[in-house]
Amino acid sequence: MIRKAKASDIDKIMQIWLESNTKAHAFIAPVYWQKHFDEVKNNYLPQAETFVFEDKHQLKGFISILLDNFVGALFVDSRYQRQNIGTKLLDYARKQKSSLNLKVYALNQPAINFYQKNDFKILAEKYDESTQTKELIMGWMKGAKSPFINKAS
Repeated sequence: MIRKAKASDIDKIMQIWLESNTKAHAFIAPVYWQKHFDEVKNNYLPQAETFVFEDKHQLKGFISILLDNFVGALFVDSRYQRQNIGTKLLDYARKQKSSLNLKVYALNQPAINFYQKNDFKILAEKYDESTQTKELIMGWMKGAKSPFINKAS
């Protein structure tokens, strides 16, 4: 079930955030994520609309939307990946929004593939000074289909 996050979910959300960022972004030193932990927990999460995927009283993933349509985070606990939880969270957000934007590191090909499969398009490239890494700005708009992925595959 997907529901709005509660204050009691924050510690689990942050555990998933830290573990997922460290794993998915091996090209960035883990200390970077540890250094930004408190900032995300105390500044970004309180400003975001965050929804969690919970099953059998286990919080398995979350999505956070900032500034009405910016996906600031979409992460699934590593034990529950490849179970369509990320897609379900993304679909939930897309039912509520007419468009979504996000940033993804260019070196994170699995994430790029996931978003393209879910009809996001690459809109621009930029360089993230804080991580010294190229990022892609991706966007989705209701009714637009991605030309990048063959849905039959």
